[in-house]
Amino acid sequence: MNKPMTTEDLFNMIQNILKEKEKLPAILDYGLSTRSPVPIKTYEFDLVNKLAMGGSEGIYLD
Repeated sequence: MNKPMTTEDLFNMIQNILKEKEKLPAILDYGLSTRSPVPIKTYEFDLVNKLAMGGSEGIYLD
């Protein structure tokens, strides 16, 4: 049986697709997937994200 995709895997996959298609804003410095990855075991889930200014850095996607 395959290991389920995690929230971190999904975030990184979406971010890589957006980078390849040049859809991420140029001002974005980096993306943070999560501190605690959770396995995605069902198709019933909500995506939540935050685009914000970093403390001493630039803009990041969380």
